[in-house]
Amino acid sequence: MESTETAVPARFSCPMDRSVRASFEELVPALDSEATTLRRQLTFWLEKLPLDPDSGCDIIVATYEALANVVEHAYPGERGWMRLYAEWSGDSVTVVVTDTGCGIPVTPRRPPDASTSRGRGLLLIDKVTDQLHVDTGQDGTQMTMIWRPAVLRQNTIF
Repeated sequence: MESTETAVPARFSCPMDRSVRASFEELVPALDSEATTLRRQLTFWLEKLPLDPDSGCDIIVATYEALANVVEHAYPGERGWMRLYAEWSGDSVTVVVTDTGCGIPVTPRRPPDASTSRGRGLLLIDKVTDQLHVDTGQDGTQMTMIWRPAVLRQNTIF
């Protein structure tokens, strides 16, 4: 019988390491330095998963953009908190960034500036995720980002 499986580099075709934590969660002050620390922690965790480099990069970029949005927009003139939750389950990686700030306004405070890269964070996140759900209101925002990298689909243990 002929195989229809796609060739995957040996580094990614090995069985998944069952000792890898399936999730992690951190609650930190909404500060630039904390967003950077969370990005490093997420990177370290993702490196333990059998992900291809492009998928890992997409997850890091989107998550850091979501964290940076919390720092910049969620608590104007105030202090606040942000929560990062990441989970690997079967063939998907889910990352949730949550705050209890002012929420995302229905109409943007200002349109994207054509002369800079500002104002495009949510568009960027949407482009690099397989699914994006944003729940926002006066009590804060929860951004759920989901990826289903091909390599995880091929390595799913049934």
